[in-house]
Parts: sequence; C-alpha cells; structure tokens
Amino acid sequence: DKLKVTARAGFFFRERKASASSRDRYYSYTAGLKGNYAFDDKNNVELSYSFDQYDKSDYYLYNRRNIRDYSNTHNIFHVMYNHTFINGNILTVGSDCMNDYLMSYQFKDNGSYTQTSADAFAQFDWNITKKLNMIAGVRYDYFSKSDMSQISPKLALMYKLNDINIRGSYAAGFRSPTLKEMYMNFFMGNIFMIYGNPDLNAEKSHNFSLSGEYSKGRYSFTLTGFYNIVKDRITTAWDKSLGGQVYTNMSRLNITSVDVNISARYKCGFSWKASYAYTYEHIKKGEPELSSTRPHTATMRLAYDKDWKNYGLSLTLTGRYLSQMTADVYTDMTSYEEVEKQKYPGYTMWNLNLSQRVMKGIKLNLAVNNLFNYTPSYYYYNSPYTTGTTFTAGVSIDVNTLF
Repeated sequence: DKLKVTARAGFFFRERKASASSRDRYYSYTAGLKGNYAFDDKNNVELSYSFDQYDKSDYYLYNRRNIRDYSNTHNIFHVMYNHTFINGNILTVGSDCMNDYLMSYQFKDNGSYTQTSADAFAQFDWNITKKLNMIAGVRYDYFSKSDMSQISPKLALMYKLNDINIRGSYAAGFRSPTLKEMYMNFFMGNIFMIYGNPDLNAEKSHNFSLSGEYSKGRYSFTLTGFYNIVKDRITTAWDKSLGGQVYTNMSRLNITSVDVNISARYKCGFSWKASYAYTYEHIKKGEPELSSTRPHTATMRLAYDKDWKNYGLSLTLTGRYLSQMTADVYTDMTSYEEVEKQKYPGYTMWNLNLSQRVMKGIKLNLAVNNLFNYTPSYYYYNSPYTTGTTFTAGVSIDVNTLF
C-alpha cells in the first residue's frame, strides 16, 4: 500500500516524401519508470528515470540505405523528498541529473557532443498565519560542457484579506547555452552560415511580480503587474569576419507588463472569461535584435456546459486580439545602426469547439479554427500562418469508462 510504481513506453515514426528518390524519416523513442514510496502520511519520496531519443534520417530508395544525420538522446534521473509538518507546512528537497547527447548535420562533419547537467533544489511552503503564506526556495544548476553553475533563489508571499488575495514574488532565472548554440556550423538554406559560440555567457534574469485577486460567488477578478530584467539573452548576430550569423549575447533587456483577468460562471451552465495585457519591451539600439512584441493583447472565452442523463454538451467560443504594432527594422544587418519604421496590422482569431457525450465513455468532437476566415494581406514572422478556416472532427473513447 505504501509503494506505487508507474512504467511507460512510446514509439513514433513519420515518413515524408522529400523527392522522387528519397524520404525523410523521423523516429522518437520514449520510456520511463517512476516509483513513489510513502513512509507515512507525512513523508514520501519519489524516484524516476526517463529516456528520450529523437532521430532524423534520409532514406534512399535506389539502394535502400537509411542514413541517420540527427540524434538527440536524454537520460534523466530524478529524486524528490517531501515532509509535511504538523501544522501543514511542507519541505521539499530534490535533485536531477541529465545526460544530453546530440549528433547533428548542423555540426561540422556531422559531429556529436555530450553534456551532463545536474541540479539540486529545496523549497519550504510555510503557513505563517491563517492569512499569510510564504514559499521560499533555492536551486543550484551545473552544466559540464559550458562549465557554468548558478544559485537561483525564489520568494513568494500571499496575504488573504476576506475575499481578496494579494501576492508578491521574486525569482531569479538562469539558462546555460545549449549544445547547438555553442557548436553549430550550418549552411542555412544555402544562403549563409550559422556558427556556434563556445564562449557564450548564460542567460540570467530577475523577475518581479505583484498581483491582487478578488473572488466572490460566481465572479473572479485578477490584476497583475510584472517587471523582468534579462541579462545576456542569447541570439544571433552578423559577423563580418566570418560572413555569417554567430550566436552572441545581448545587453540588458527590460520587460514590463500589466495583466487583467475577469471571469464568471453561472449555475445554468454558462461561463465567460476575458483578459487584457499590456506589454512593453525595451531593447537598446544597436543590439542584433529589436522588439517585436505587440503592446496590446486580449482574449475572450464564452462557454456552455451541460450534462443530462444520456447526453452531455460542451460548446466553447474563444477569441484572441493582437494590436497593431509599429516597430523598428534594421536596414543594414551588419552594423545594426540604420533602422526604418515598419507597421504590422492588428488582427483577431476566433475558434469554435463542440464536444458531445453521446454514450457512456464516447465523445464526438467538432472544431472550427479561424472561424471568420482571416488571412493576412501579407505573411511575415509576426503574423498567423493561416490560409483560412479549417474544420476538424473526431471521436474519443474512454475505454475504462466504456467497460
């Protein structure tokens, strides 16, 4: 009764016709084993192992040769221990270790690299009073190939005042450069080279948040403000001496955002939710990347859910609005000095989903994506890649419920 073990395994294969004489093949292999042991109702430990491998290959019909040119393998070990104190406070400690192997056609001579990363973490969930809660945590990360390590703290507070919750938090972020970012050597589209940079710095960030929640009866309202400082963001820049793009670090980047959410749910089955966000991203002139963030975004969700004895219905309409944006665009990608203004139009996208429970364990699902058939007047990286309305239909069967 104290031990629970879960095992899983998966395989995926896809083949695409690349030409009359060759095929692109894609393989994925996954497996995992997890055990959870409860010493008592206040102490438990979790151990797990995960395996994940993704391969790409070129299959030639004339000689039936299957040549693998990309392989990424992860072996991940995880351990976590939880202790619950008498007053409900929870201490969590744990560690992970991952071995990352990557062989790629994007490396010189189809080379391969291996990196081991490890982390250790601790978190304490403390109910200081009935109205005040604090979550404090710290995490240590280490990456072998870049020889980088970092200690990242986290602190979150919540104060309950009748129907209002006030939250504030700070968290430090850390991301080591990936194997591709350090060692890539790839002729992109037969147009220009992309080079890795083994001397990259890790990305680091400081993230601040303050929010208020009001919830009473069928209504809920949330107002949240964010301020994030990102240092050494990794991107690509043109290198004149190499005549290609090279992974590099940017200078400091600041992001400010305000987010509003309102929702309601009624006994008759109707519910709705609306949200709005304003975001400002500040990047210094002369950096190899410019802001492409639309300042205003909004979402809307209307739903009706009802269950009868032998029939159930769920109808959902969702919409998303992205505002017009005027952004600077570099005219010289080698100096990052000369810019011009470029306007990108705003747009909305709507989706309609209908799910019907027609029998025990059987559901019919219908969906219309891009309900009003929006298509951009021209396509670019910051526009939706859609050619119009699409329809999908499907059946889902819950075998456990059916039998």
